[in-house]
Amino acid sequence: MATADQPFELEELLLRVLSHEATQEETAALDAELRRSPELRAEAFRFLCDDSLLAEHYATERQAGRLLEALRPEALGPEALGPDATAESAKVTPATSVRLVDRVNRHGVAIAAAAAMIIVALGVYTVRLNSQLARLHELSVIGTEEQLASQDNLKGPNDNAPAPTGQTIGRVAGLSDAVWVEGARELKFGDKLREGDRIALESGVVELLLSTGAKVTIEGPAELDTQSALQTLLTRGKLAAAAPRTARGYTVITPTAELVDIGTQFGVMVDDLGDSELHVFDGDVVARSRMAAAGADLLHAKQDQAMRFDSTSAEPTRFAARAAEFIRHVTPVYNPDDLPPIPSSKDLAVWYAADKCNQVSDDGRVGTWNDLLVGDNDFADNAWQFDEIHRPRLIEDGAGRKALAFDGWSSYMVTSPIDATAEQTTFMVVMPAPISYSDVQMLLKYAEAPSLELTLRSNASLRGWVWPGPDKANVGEVNSATIDNSKPLVLAYQYDTDSKSAKLWLNGALQGTAEAPVPLTDYGQTYLGRHSDPNHRTSYFGNMYEVIVFNKTFDETELKEFWTYFSKRYNLE
Repeated sequence: MATADQPFELEELLLRVLSHEATQEETAALDAELRRSPELRAEAFRFLCDDSLLAEHYATERQAGRLLEALRPEALGPEALGPDATAESAKVTPATSVRLVDRVNRHGVAIAAAAAMIIVALGVYTVRLNSQLARLHELSVIGTEEQLASQDNLKGPNDNAPAPTGQTIGRVAGLSDAVWVEGARELKFGDKLREGDRIALESGVVELLLSTGAKVTIEGPAELDTQSALQTLLTRGKLAAAAPRTARGYTVITPTAELVDIGTQFGVMVDDLGDSELHVFDGDVVARSRMAAAGADLLHAKQDQAMRFDSTSAEPTRFAARAAEFIRHVTPVYNPDDLPPIPSSKDLAVWYAADKCNQVSDDGRVGTWNDLLVGDNDFADNAWQFDEIHRPRLIEDGAGRKALAFDGWSSYMVTSPIDATAEQTTFMVVMPAPISYSDVQMLLKYAEAPSLELTLRSNASLRGWVWPGPDKANVGEVNSATIDNSKPLVLAYQYDTDSKSAKLWLNGALQGTAEAPVPLTDYGQTYLGRHSDPNHRTSYFGNMYEVIVFNKTFDETELKEFWTYFSKRYNLE
């Protein structure tokens, strides 16, 4: 059956066991292999938790009911209930079925119900169902948690390089045709950057996300040192930076200048002689020539202004900024005609569409969900997942629609900090799995209070609300009707602190209104598929097709245009 020189096809065998077609010999062989190999157990778990499989086979309540029926104690057999089971205790009522689903969901693995059937069929365990699920959880994450715990110790491309030192200050968030200087560290997507790291790029582009929220794009040939999360030494090449409020004070030092950001977007270039130029795209930068005497006045450069600092003069030369000379991100910029026909791009802040997601690994995992740039959305706020184990997968549902599939277990994505505005509208197109309801975050904006949250509730409804902070009642809370999760759903939530009104729509139908008295003033990250608080880390299980965020609200006529857009795009009634 399964031998070292002739391994069995795991997925095929798992399906044979699920359908009770496997022979005793095959079942025993699978049992032995699962006991022997942590890698195989992890692979089996990933296969079982693939929600594209779930969406195909359990996409309706009727099919979910069949799953419950299969889990009735009579179907599982007495060995699943333990030696004390009686005929009376084996009876299943609707209430016990609900408790069973709830029990599965509390473990964070909705598909664990199907996996439990495999465990029973294998005869590996003879304990009660609770113990079986707990054991499944334990076995499935063997290797996974170990990988997380030892990530800092994993060797990179330079296996003989000394162990890294210094505090982690950021990650590699994107690469485009990067060619490294001979002998330099070759960075990969997700690699950690530490204080004192040196980057030597022969050509191509590297994008960094710093722990402060600043995004830095480097174009080769370039050489720089990451002295800290707030300071970079650029000795050659081009650099473009976007520094949010949380990263104010980000400083770039060149051979001829010191440049300090005050919450802005700017570019710096250094030629082979060390002479440097500052180009401000937006905001304000404070500058000083390193050739000037100590105590010389600081200089300001504002939007569309530029200054050149050379080694022969203490006074910079001023001129108009040339933003077109800088690569500001590695996110692909589409022609608007190649994008879905969104009704409006005015005050557009963020736009993620699964069918335009193009940074996918060979196994379908997504590390970057690109922010589509069009209209007023002119700077990419990508959603990232640097750790492979936590990445969602790009799948096609039964109707051929592309979606990011979140596994209800470990997958989620996070953006860099995004600014808050008084008026906000968030559209989400989702299709939750049929038995994954346990009050989970689909979208959490700003993370710290006050935070805006869109939630899938345990009663099979959707909710929008704002959490003002500890020991304070939630505001702007509106709940939807019970959802039909056999097809994509369009959720829209508006929160307007100017009019102090919050509204929620489901598939174009207004679900209710609430007061919105708490301003959203904080600058913070957005989480897709999970809460940021370790105490609330229940994860979303289901498909996510599209997320659009506007820094404005819409009237009824404008909203109708969006409902038409979504219904045509996803073939909805």
